[in-house]
Amino acid sequence: MNGNTFWRKDRAKILSFTILSIVSFFVLFPIIWAFVNSLRDAEDIFYYPGSFFPTSPSKWTFQNYIDVFQDGTYPVGRWVLNSLIVSLVSTLLYLLIASLAAYAFVFLKLRFANKLFYFLIATMTIPGIVVMVPQFTQMVSLGLNKNLWGLILPGLGGVYGLFLIRSFFLSIPFDLVESARMDGASDIRIFTHIVVPLGKSILLVQGLFGFLGAWNDLQWAQLVVGQSSADMWTLAVGLAKVTEGNQTYSKLGLQLACTIIAMLPILILYCLVQDRIVEGVAMTGIKR
Repeated sequence: MNGNTFWRKDRAKILSFTILSIVSFFVLFPIIWAFVNSLRDAEDIFYYPGSFFPTSPSKWTFQNYIDVFQDGTYPVGRWVLNSLIVSLVSTLLYLLIASLAAYAFVFLKLRFANKLFYFLIATMTIPGIVVMVPQFTQMVSLGLNKNLWGLILPGLGGVYGLFLIRSFFLSIPFDLVESARMDGASDIRIFTHIVVPLGKSILLVQGLFGFLGAWNDLQWAQLVVGQSSADMWTLAVGLAKVTEGNQTYSKLGLQLACTIIAMLPILILYCLVQDRIVEGVAMTGIKR
């Protein structure tokens, strides 16, 4: 195969790879810059703010990460724990509620089920900012403001995850469920032993989306716990407070260290479930 034939055959792949590499560079560059500068000491950042790398080998330091957890100024360890509690509890509860609802919509013969589902889908067109004030008022009336439950409960009624899980459940053979019913299996047994194992890919996908949304949530978290004690803040709120009104370079390394710590759980979780994400998204559009 000569060079011209090779170029004509593979030029689409080469062009795609080149574009992907360029886009990836622009996406990853801020993360790389943040990580490198989080390893610089405050003096080096202050006097050489335009330098990408530390100006000398002696300026490389992990002190910013040590100060994050040892400096009493910022209870970052508590913020990380709060974010983990909110993200994990809200994700697990939502997966339970949404998967049970999706099972009912797909496998139970409910009257007006489709009309109810389409009504729920229609609520997705309502901007979140419209319902934020009524939700906050309700949290205050229930005494859940300045409380982590105020961050967990409002998100349990989300419709997008229900739509995603229901779409995947439609690919599960209905005859399989009917056969289990004929053998005397209850709906709970069918759900736990047949539907959930077959749908674990989409549950992992939605779990990642839910965890990511809860972990990075700032607007609602600031509204609910932003005015409470610093020990009640999530990591997103804490980072916003750390950077608020602080435009000097003296704390930039500490702020960047907090940012990298905030990204680590998401990166680890994504690496663990990335194969399932592709599989779940690919199977979501298959109908039985």
